[in-house]
Amino acid sequence: MGARRSSAGFAAIIAACLFCVMALASFGHTFSDAPVLGSPMMTKTGMHTRMGLARAGGCQGRTGLAVRAEEEASAEKKPPVFINKFKKPDSPVRIRLSRRGKHKAPFYRIVVQDSRRIPQGRFLENVGFYDPLRSTGKVSLNIERIKHWIGEGAKPTQTVARFLELVGIETK
Repeated sequence: MGARRSSAGFAAIIAACLFCVMALASFGHTFSDAPVLGSPMMTKTGMHTRMGLARAGGCQGRTGLAVRAEEEASAEKKPPVFINKFKKPDSPVRIRLSRRGKHKAPFYRIVVQDSRRIPQGRFLENVGFYDPLRSTGKVSLNIERIKHWIGEGAKPTQTVARFLELVGIETK
């Protein structure tokens, strides 16, 4: 009984391999560059990888090869799309107030800063100041540098935009 089972299994393996060979031949593969039996390419994983067959499923016939051929054809048709991961659509640079001064005596710097940083943190450039304790609320702005940063994509906060509108600089 054991001999019958092994011969039936052997016949199934040979039939599956012949089916794979016929499938490869129908896709135009030649066997002149096939690996030699003792070579490292003839290992189970090497042979399957080289022939383009699935590792776990063994020889899968035309379905696996047809899917692979379709993937290669679709990859050839579509041009590669370049996505710049580093350029953000909305610039994180803001022109905003940074509070300085003592308790109950505020004094603000107008700074160009990354919006992800805390307002009292490191900034790119100091472009002015605002002293609300003065009777008129003194504001000093470096207009040239503010225009430069707006040209680079920096967006002012509402308070700074109000100061800039008083001077005549369009923020939008």
